[in-house]
Amino acid sequence: MLKCTCYHSAPYQPIRPLKDQITPEQDAKIRNEFSSKKPMNEKPLALSESTATSPAAPVKRGTIVIETGPVSPFHTGYARIDNAITDALKGKSQELKDNVYQIIRNDFLPYNVHGLEEADRLARIGLGVEKAQYLADQFMDGKTKASFMEAMRSIAKIGTKGTRVSDCKMEYNVKNVIQIDGNGYVHEDHSKEYLYAMEMKAPKEYETYKKLKETSGNTEAAFFMVRWAMKNLDLIKTNRKDYKEKQEEQYEKLQKVELDQTFAGTDTTSKESFLASVREKLQANKNLQINLFLDQISKMTKTPGDYLFGRRQEFTARA
Repeated sequence: MLKCTCYHSAPYQPIRPLKDQITPEQDAKIRNEFSSKKPMNEKPLALSESTATSPAAPVKRGTIVIETGPVSPFHTGYARIDNAITDALKGKSQELKDNVYQIIRNDFLPYNVHGLEEADRLARIGLGVEKAQYLADQFMDGKTKASFMEAMRSIAKIGTKGTRVSDCKMEYNVKNVIQIDGNGYVHEDHSKEYLYAMEMKAPKEYETYKKLKETSGNTEAAFFMVRWAMKNLDLIKTNRKDYKEKQEEQYEKLQKVELDQTFAGTDTTSKESFLASVREKLQANKNLQINLFLDQISKMTKTPGDYLFGRRQEFTARA
C-alpha cells in the first residue's frame, strides 16, 4: 500500500469533550457558581397568541443548475499526436471536445494520483482508452476515427510510462513549452533539433550548454543555444535527416508500449451497453479499488444524452 504524506491524507483531529479541556478545579468552580447566575432570558420562551399553530405548508423544492465552463484543450507538444486530435474535433460540438480533453487530463495524464495504487492508475488509463473508443464510435466517421484513436492511444502510452515523483504526483514526457497557432495546431519546437545537431556535431559546445543549464538556469542556456544555432544553420540543415529518423524511432518505441487490458474490448455500441460492459469487466477484477471506478460509472450514468461527461449538473434544493 502507498503511504501517502500529502495534505489529502492529513488525519482529522478528534473532537475533545469539554470535560477533558478543563481542570477539576475549574469544573468545581463552575458547579458552585451555577446556582447564583441569573438566566440570560428571564421571560419564558413561548409562542405568542397571534402565531398560527396550523401545520406548515408542504415545502416546494426547486432545481439548481450549475454549468461549468469549457474544458481547456490539453497538448502534449508533439505535433503528430496533438494535431490529429485537433483535426478530429474540428467542427464537432463543444460537449465532445470537453469529453475528449477530460479523458486526457483525468484518465491519461493526471498530475495528482492520490490514493491510486499503480494497478488502479494503469486500469484508469485503460478505461480512458475505452471511453475514447466509445466517443469515436458514436460521433466520428471511419477515417477520422482511426487517426483520432491512434493519437489517443499514444497519449495513453505516454501516461503509462509516466514516473511517480512522490506517492501522489506524476511526471510525464510531455513538453512544457508548446507553440500553438491561431487554429489550434501545434508546431514542433526547433530547440530539440538544434540541441541534437549540437550534441552530434559540436560535443564541446553541447557540454557548455549543459553546464550553463545546471549553473545559470534555462534562460542563459537557451540564449547560448540560439546563438550557436544562428551561426550553424547549414550544420543543422545537413543533420536534419538524422534528427527526423531519430524522432521516428522514438515514436515507434512509444507505440510498442503495452496498455492495461482490464477494460479492453468494452462494448461501445451504445451508452447503456458501454456502462454495463464496464461494470461487468470491473466485477471480474476484484484486485482494483472498485469504488473508485463505480464512482466514474455513476457520473457517466447521470450525464444526459450520449456523452460521458456533462458540464450541466442539476441539484434539488429547498425553494
